Amino acid sequence: MTSERVHDVLVVGGGNGGLSAAAHLLRKGCRDVGMIEPADRHVYKPLQHYVGTGRASSDELVRDQSSLVPDGVEWYRTAAVAIDPVRRIVRCADGREVRGADIVLAPGARIDWSLLPGAERALAEGTAITTWDDRELDRARSRIAATTSGRAIFHVHGQPASGQETAFKPLFIACDTWRAAGVLDRIEVVLVHEGARLHRVEAIEREIRRHLDDYGVDARLGTRLQSIDGDAVALVGPYGSGTEHADLIVLHAPYAPHAFIASSGLDAEGTGGFVAVDPETLRHPEHPRIWAVGDGADLGDARTGGALRKQVTTVVENIRRARGGQPLQRYDGYTVAPIMTARRSLSFGEYDRELRVRRSLPVPDEIRSSPLWYALDRYALPQVYWHRILKGRL
Repeated sequence: MTSERVHDVLVVGGGNGGLSAAAHLLRKGCRDVGMIEPADRHVYKPLQHYVGTGRASSDELVRDQSSLVPDGVEWYRTAAVAIDPVRRIVRCADGREVRGADIVLAPGARIDWSLLPGAERALAEGTAITTWDDRELDRARSRIAATTSGRAIFHVHGQPASGQETAFKPLFIACDTWRAAGVLDRIEVVLVHEGARLHRVEAIEREIRRHLDDYGVDARLGTRLQSIDGDAVALVGPYGSGTEHADLIVLHAPYAPHAFIASSGLDAEGTGGFVAVDPETLRHPEHPRIWAVGDGADLGDARTGGALRKQVTTVVENIRRARGGQPLQRYDGYTVAPIMTARRSLSFGEYDRELRVRRSLPVPDEIRSSPLWYALDRYALPQVYWHRILKGRL
């Protein structure tokens, strides 16, 4: 037997997007919000790269989910397994069915190491490390600190990726750490980058290249890491394919959509199983009372915390406007590229769907790496996240 609950707005997912959407909805006067999320711990993901490279402590990373769910939100501590998009009913792993007059999908994406053959074994054996999985951060920190010679291969793949630009953080922090220790000259640092360019925005690409050249990194563009076998990596690129030895392999985690999206018919051709969505209104193209934000939506490069903040406020406003028959607000694809270039310096590039450079702060240049942007990203933004974004105040 199943029992059905009904909410004015039902949010699927309790990460950054889900929690902030629920909080914004309450602040905008929504009378009844439900949230489906199985996790009992909440990780501030941007800080993982600092923890995994020794620039932050692990106790800054995680908080109990129960302390973050806004008062007044009914929290279903279970996972969504199927959605009836016509009736707007979510079936949960515990057998309950929950309906929403509107549904906001914010399930995020999941790491799927099976998409990179040999990765799981390499991580288990310690040959490879990653700063994308919070369970692997202690090993990542110790392996980077212990590396004093040999070849280090850093891996960056294309979309789908959660905060793709942050994949440069472990590379540049490690290089600066090794330089400070006087061992960088004894380490051959290789960047295996799947994209044909380092970044789609020319000014950001120039800044990345400037620092790669400064550290002497061998940047191999258009190259795919095909598989890992012990300390050997199989690469495929413009100059053919081959296998290379590596003393340290730093992996960018492969991401995949949650299975219930496609099985519920909420994807579309070309979305790769992610939620189909109008990129400007964030509304599902076939189901007008279903909305999507964040990593689980087919929004291309707009998979960052800064982008998510804009998406959430757009969706909450559009639910109100749609109910009142008003024109919908438009999301311009804003996203942010926080790229560490040293242990205490960061480039804070912002751009939109048209690849135009944006500026949120009253300064002439955010792209040029600076200790100021590092302080913002490392110390200020985590506090803004916990105390303002997740509470719907920003």
